[in-house]
Amino acid sequence: MSLLSLVGLMLLVLASPARAYDAPTGWTMRVVDDGLLQQPADLPPGRVMQLWAAPPLEVGRAQGLDAFARIREPLRGLGASGQPACRAPETLTAGVVVQSCVVTVAGAAVETQVYMRPPRDGKVEWLRIAFSQEEALLQRYGDGLKSITGKSNELWPTLRALAGDDRRRREEAERSATLERRAAAERAIRAAPGKGVADKDIAFLLWTWYQPSGESLVEHVHLLLKDGSGYQRLDLPPDELDMAGARRFQPERVIQWRRQGSEWQIRDHDDKDWRTVQGRPAQPAEAGQRVDGTFTHSWYSILGGSSSQNRFHFHGDGQFEQSGRAVFGTGSMAAAAGVTGMATTSYSRGGSTGTSSVSAVGAGAGGGTTQRRNGADFTGRYRLERWAMVVERDNGEQQRVLFAFSGPERRSVFIKDTGYSK
Repeated sequence: MSLLSLVGLMLLVLASPARAYDAPTGWTMRVVDDGLLQQPADLPPGRVMQLWAAPPLEVGRAQGLDAFARIREPLRGLGASGQPACRAPETLTAGVVVQSCVVTVAGAAVETQVYMRPPRDGKVEWLRIAFSQEEALLQRYGDGLKSITGKSNELWPTLRALAGDDRRRREEAERSATLERRAAAERAIRAAPGKGVADKDIAFLLWTWYQPSGESLVEHVHLLLKDGSGYQRLDLPPDELDMAGARRFQPERVIQWRRQGSEWQIRDHDDKDWRTVQGRPAQPAEAGQRVDGTFTHSWYSILGGSSSQNRFHFHGDGQFEQSGRAVFGTGSMAAAAGVTGMATTSYSRGGSTGTSSVSAVGAGAGGGTTQRRNGADFTGRYRLERWAMVVERDNGEQQRVLFAFSGPERRSVFIKDTGYSK
């Protein structure tokens, strides 16, 4: 065993207590293959000088060489070729196990030393040192490597912290990519008003509903075309929907439909089976038509202990206002654990407010927050354009959203993606 490995082993066993860890000056540190990789930043091309601390390994009751035998692929990530030439693993001071091998990387000999600390709580911590067999490299980078092995107790806490940060970055990147794909799809399916699906191609706008266990009624509007295809969960006026874009970028929303007697049936794009849905044809608004009265959307969830009511107040002179209130609880699981909380919001012509509070059994009451918004967000004028409602709010915002009546009686209206009833 080389002098470097003996020094590394000594420092591994006699490491100082864990503290905040920084790589040696001139060395880089990052998560690679789920482990903590450190190597010189200015390492010459084709040369190897690194320390890789592996993620803790589950070994159960195994000890010593039996636990060491659980280590799989100790040379992963090195790019080694051919069969390694390895000495038998040895158990050394304080139960540390070490094995040395020589492998070929890019046609040159690289020495590796794998150290495993004694098992603790059914797990072992192990690391791998690898370096090209060149004396000049040992002289140039040996002090940095000794510095790392002298702080071995700090490597695995650092790995856990960096791996968590790395995972959060990946998850955030995945979320951002998902949101961007969704936004790109929404842009791709949207046409200018009047440039999307023509009225002559529409067979029905089907107003559907179902009721999940423990929750309020869920309502959707499906666009059914005369060619037997359709678009489910419509949330924009059909004359703004680009069906070619929808088939390409939102195939999960494209359906087939048919009528079997009095039943409405639809089939998803990747399904061979038809399913029956409850529904009735929606009705468009007539040119210049007004709506009069208050329409309410109510929602509740027994499991979450939450509920809301949102209202549109329409006036025959073309004015409207919105009002509502929501209460969101922490739910039964949190309550069973002794944590209770509530968030409430309300909005109307006078503005909006929001409050929240959390308390835990034995921990005292938590804090509260309050937010406010301008009342002009919730008042304005409207006009109806067949399957669309144009909204001009008093705050200057303008929108064009999906609008439909539930039937000739006009006691329910569908606005954007929500059904409201008198």
